[in-house]
Amino acid sequence: MEIAVGSRPGAPQQGDGEAFVAEIVAPGIVLLAVAHGFGRIRERPAPAVAAQAIRDNLKRRVRCERRDPRAALSAAFSAANARIYAHSGSTDDFVASGTSLTAALIVGDHAFVGHVGGTRAYLSRAGALSTLTSDDALGEGPLRVLTRTLGTQPTLEPALAHLRLMHGDALLLSSGALHELLADDEIADALRVAVTSEDVTARLLAIAGIRGEGAGTVIVGRAFHELATEVEGARRPIRETAIALAVMLFAAVVVIVLLHGFLTPG
Repeated sequence: MEIAVGSRPGAPQQGDGEAFVAEIVAPGIVLLAVAHGFGRIRERPAPAVAAQAIRDNLKRRVRCERRDPRAALSAAFSAANARIYAHSGSTDDFVASGTSLTAALIVGDHAFVGHVGGTRAYLSRAGALSTLTSDDALGEGPLRVLTRTLGTQPTLEPALAHLRLMHGDALLLSSGALHELLADDEIADALRVAVTSEDVTARLLAIAGIRGEGAGTVIVGRAFHELATEVEGARRPIRETAIALAVMLFAAVVVIVLLHGFLTPG
């Protein structure tokens, strides 16, 4: 998988913060995540705490729960939520910190996407763009209010999705400060036209930079399965050869039986 991360250097607005993860958490397993939120936990921005918590938790879990990545991802979200909630001082009447988080756990050619809040994940396949997450929000624009974020409630179940990645697919994770400035067709065009993942991030950040001042992060991961294609291509002639040999052997047996019948005295 080809991965690129781009961040806008603009100052966060109204105490917001950004954080991301793009790394291998276990052999053959990649974690991509973006977080966007507000507040601080022991002098650290809440998004950074959430990103580190989900990364550290998954590093421990995927080794023992490799057969159930959905459970590992859900548990990691719950652990990150508990960590922020326990130290944020949030109550039913006052919210001290919270953060949106979208994460994609990629195991081979399978992607497991977890989500809460206003960050997003997209899938680009054969030039078509689809949104893999739904914003936990009410309203639009300046009046938009998030209804669920990490750290604002004692327990939390993330929204989860699972998909099989095909050759040429692209996953894109974005923080709210970016996709609120970009139309879906602009994201689709960037993924379709750009040659590399770095080109995609540069193009989207440039467009967003013209329209707003908030900080933002975008992660692009493109799936390539050349090896799998080559292996499948190598297996096909082997299968065809085996079938041909079986047919020839069957024909030979039939001929022998027929000759035996003709040559044997009645």
